[in-house]
Amino acid sequence: MSQRVVEELKTTLTQSFTFNNDIFYAIEAVRPFIFFFNTPAGTFTLTIKQGAETMATGTFTSAAIQTALGTSDNYFYAWIKILTTTTAGGLPNLKKGAYDFILSSSGYTHSASSFIGWIQEHENLHNSLLYTSAGIRENPFAVQIFTKRNSEQMP
Repeated sequence: MSQRVVEELKTTLTQSFTFNNDIFYAIEAVRPFIFFFNTPAGTFTLTIKQGAETMATGTFTSAAIQTALGTSDNYFYAWIKILTTTTAGGLPNLKKGAYDFILSSSGYTHSASSFIGWIQEHENLHNSLLYTSAGIRENPFAVQIFTKRNSEQMP
């Protein structure tokens, strides 16, 4: 039996990250690792921000993920592929710098009997940490970023 470390979504959850290379990152999709407890109602939004500027957003619902996975289970976890779009349409190009992933919701009420949460990986960290974690509760929320290409040098 595996165990998951999960932070429950009550209002918002934020994960900061930094691109350190001097290249453009053409983001195609983002995959947060989400835990569904009794398939809560509502629409969930993952936003990419740089400071106060919204770079991209993507949405999903519990029911849509259930359908995509071909399951009727009410308790599950999965890497949720979210196609991100900018306010101008299309996919964002990010460059070197600090960003935030923000998970929020509308039409959702957290309860002990129905919620979603963002999993904190502790076995297979995909990215390097810029700090020493004192325990698994200090690990970042698990998320994967897919790019079209990341070899174009910045001007």
